[in-house]
Amino acid sequence: MSTKKQRKSMKKIRRRLPQYFTDQCGEKVNRRYLSDYDIERQMEMVSVVKDWKEMRVRLEQLALKTYQSAQYLEQMRGTGMAERGNMQITSFDGLSKIEIAASWKVVLDDRAIEAKRMMVDYVKQGLGEVKDFAHRQAVLAIIEDTFTPTSGGCLRNAMVVRLLNYKIISREWQDACTMLRSAMQTCKGKVYLRVWVRNSLNDDWQMLRLDINDCLPDDMQPKNATSQEDNNATLKIKTV
Repeated sequence: MSTKKQRKSMKKIRRRLPQYFTDQCGEKVNRRYLSDYDIERQMEMVSVVKDWKEMRVRLEQLALKTYQSAQYLEQMRGTGMAERGNMQITSFDGLSKIEIAASWKVVLDDRAIEAKRMMVDYVKQGLGEVKDFAHRQAVLAIIEDTFTPTSGGCLRNAMVVRLLNYKIISREWQDACTMLRSAMQTCKGKVYLRVWVRNSLNDDWQMLRLDINDCLPDDMQPKNATSQEDNNATLKIKTV
C-alpha cells in the first residue's frame, strides 16, 4: 500500500473517532493536539483488545460446551467423573477423545516452618560432633533450598520428598519429618481440558492446542523450538 493510500485510510478511520482522547492521567485531550502515532496506537490497541475479549468469550463458551458434552456422555455411560476429577472419553471410531485432568498439589500449613526449624537445629546440634564441616553445610543448604518457595509461592515436590526419604534414623530428625508430614494436605489444583485427535488407530495422539502462542507465524518462532509442559507437582506453603 502506498503512503498516499495509507494517509487516506488513516483520515477515513479518524472520522469515526471521538474528538477527545483520555490520557494516562485521566485528562481529556483534543485529538488535534495528538500526533499521528498517538492516534494510531490508540486505534490499534482498542481494536486488538476488542478482538481478544471477543475471542476470550468464544473460548469460554467452547470450554463450557465441551465440558457439558463430556458430562452428558459420562452420564449416558453411567460412570461419572473419577474420584480425583479425571475423565476421558474416546469416540466410537477411536480417532478423537476428550480428556479432563485435574492436577493436585500439597498445601503446607504453619507446622512446616516448625519442621524446618527442627531439622536445622538437628543438623547444627545433632551433627555438631561430625568433623566434616562441608557435609553439615551441604545438609543445611539442602534444607534451605527445599523450604525456599518459587516465585509462585510453591515448594518443589521432588525436593520435599527427597528430604523425607533421607536415611537418618535420629529421633530428632524423624520427629521433624513427622511434623512435616502432618503439615501436608492434598488439595485440588488446576483442571485441564484437552481434545486429542489422530488420523488412524496406528498414529500417535495429537492434542488440538488452543494456545495462541502455538499459533504464531513461523517467522516469529525460534528455530528448533520445542514446547514442553511443566508437569512437576508443587507444594504450596502459606507462610515463609
